[in-house]
Amino acid sequence: MSDNKPLVDQLEIEVPNSDFKRIEKKLGDDFNFINETTICERIISPILELISDNYESLKIWSHVSYNVDKKKGLVGEPDYLIAPKTKYGDMDIPLFCVIEAKKDNFEEGWTQALAEMVATSLQGRKIGDSIVTTGNIWEFGHLENKVFTKDPRKFSATVDLQGVFDVVNWMFNIAREQLGNEEKQGQHEAIE
Repeated sequence: MSDNKPLVDQLEIEVPNSDFKRIEKKLGDDFNFINETTICERIISPILELISDNYESLKIWSHVSYNVDKKKGLVGEPDYLIAPKTKYGDMDIPLFCVIEAKKDNFEEGWTQALAEMVATSLQGRKIGDSIVTTGNIWEFGHLENKVFTKDPRKFSATVDLQGVFDVVNWMFNIAREQLGNEEKQGQHEAIE
């Protein structure tokens, strides 16, 4: 399941100083970590939103039903799915998911993230990426060809908030590139 070499990289993003300081302050206040909803609303969502502002084609789908295969148990409401919109305004197949590790339980968080990645693969995505986080600690994983790999590093938002922003920005960028490659491939197949 885990590999010893780094999986993710960083792509520097400039976050407005006022937003950066606001999130830094929230990370230092225990009140923002009292339950899953608070962590999602006050820590995770603001970080994702600041990054997604740079990726017009990618939307953050928060706590929406994602039911792919009931028999396989691939139904539920993930914390966040990052996906484009269809031409009808619905969520397209997600490119990656972000799961809040309930009660700091990363093992359960990774179980849920892996289920989301498998669900996207059943819908045709060749690659699935994921983040599991407590709001403070951020971990990253990747599913390709039925092989799951988790980055051995843990990133702490309280220690290196800019590093967390840069890694998540890198993931958004990879997702946008993947989406662009799929669109090019679809155009190529339509010509043939």
